This record gives sequence, C-alpha cells and structure tokens, in this order.
Amino acid sequence: MINFNNKWMQHLSEIEFDTSNLTPKDELHPKFWKNNQLLPQVGDRLEEIAEDLIKNLDFDIKIEDIIITGSIATYNWHKLSDIDLHIMIDFSKIDENYDLIKKFLDAKKGQWNRSHEIMVFGHEVEVYFQDINEEHHAAGIYSLYKRDWLTQPTKESGEPDFKEAEIKAESLANEIDAAYEVYNSEKYSDSYDIADKLKKKIKKLRQCGLEQGGIYSPENLAFKLLRNSGFLGRLMNLKTLSYDKMMSINGNSAQNGQITVKIAENWSNFIKKQ
Repeated sequence: MINFNNKWMQHLSEIEFDTSNLTPKDELHPKFWKNNQLLPQVGDRLEEIAEDLIKNLDFDIKIEDIIITGSIATYNWHKLSDIDLHIMIDFSKIDENYDLIKKFLDAKKGQWNRSHEIMVFGHEVEVYFQDINEEHHAAGIYSLYKRDWLTQPTKESGEPDFKEAEIKAESLANEIDAAYEVYNSEKYSDSYDIADKLKKKIKKLRQCGLEQGGIYSPENLAFKLLRNSGFLGRLMNLKTLSYDKMMSINGNSAQNGQITVKIAENWSNFIKKQ
C-alpha cells in the first residue's frame, strides 16, 4: 500500500477492502487519448487553464511542469471522472516556509476551483498546486510540458487508487477549513453559500463515484475519509452556524429549535446512512 499522509492513514485503515471485482476499461478515454498520447487540443487547453491561474496570483511563480493524474489518466476512468491538473512548483524558490506557501497556494487553488466550473468533454477540471520535491504516486501521470508519460498506466486491476482518494479528500478538507475562515471573518452569508456548495459537491462526487466506479472509486473513498475524519460533521455544523448568525438580531440567535434541526437533518441522515 502507498505511504499515506499521516492525517489520513488511520482513517484509511478503518475502511475494509475487497478488490477482487475491480475491472479496468479496455482503453484510455478516447476523447482524451489516441495511440496512448494526449490529444493536442486537450493538452493545449489544459496548459492554458493552469497558466491563467498562475497569472491571477499576486506574484510571479515559475511552473516546473503541469501534469494530469487521477483516473482520467488510467484505464479506470469513468464518464464523470475529474481532470486532476497538478501545477508543479518548487515551493523552496518562493519561500523557505513550506507550510506558509502550501497554505497560501491551497487557498488560491480552492478559490479558483470554487469560482470556475470548466468542463472538457463533460469532465470537470480540478486544479491543484504540488511541490516539485513532493513524491507523487499514481497509476498514471502525464506531463503536459514533455507531452509524454512520467508513469504510464497499465490495465492491471485489483488495487483502488488510494493516492487519488487522499488527494481529493485533502483538497475538500482544505476547502472546509477555508470556509471556516470566511465564517470567522463574520461573512456569514458567504460562509453559508460556500458550505452549501461544498455539501452538494461532496454528495455529487460520491454519487458519481458509486455509479461509475463502485464502492472502491476514489470519489467514494474520499467521501469515507472525510466522514471518518470528522470533516463532514464540521461542514454540516458550519452551515448551521452560518445560518443562525445570518438570522440573528442583536447577537441573539434566531430560534434554533426546529429550524436548525431541519437544516442539519438531511445532511446528518445522509452521513449516518453511509
């Protein structure tokens, strides 16, 4: 098994796996790949998206590479797979404080992904920043700058893509943390809207994963990681807290009673059923 971020390891170990029924597709996604190479129009557009994001930052950053990874770069793709686009940067060239740079870039990435819904042949583009010095394991990794595989996928089955699940869970967890920062800045309407959008995004993510990839899809595994680590509960709580603040007068919450319970009810039941 892949070495996981300690943040997720214990929660991954709580999930039981029987991978005997995992079966890969016969070919890579035909709208993206031909003769095992990325179609030029797709590569050019994805490069443009990544470079536009960099232009929106407050300072110049050199892109070392842009890679495509995740299920769209494997034989385990499905019709609702995200396009995981990783912008490779040498964090040390920006600042020696790794945690500070990561937090800043995660916030910018989250803001970009919330603000845009770019689709390529029906697949949503999800952008990430990754340190060039960070080890990255995935079944398939394709370099846009080299226009070649760094890790070429195979049709072997039997192992879920744990790393992709971790990446998706980490990204969503960061978005939940960022939403709490909005709440703490007393922008309650904004934090409510963000929490509501995240709730719908996570629900859709899981449903699509189950429909297309089954219980061992990265999307469903990411959902389980978020649930087991308590992030889904935090998200449910944030939406309720934001609503209460929005409806309060003179610092006193609107009657919580049935109103607050009703807000949390559907999401709570959704979590408990899993």
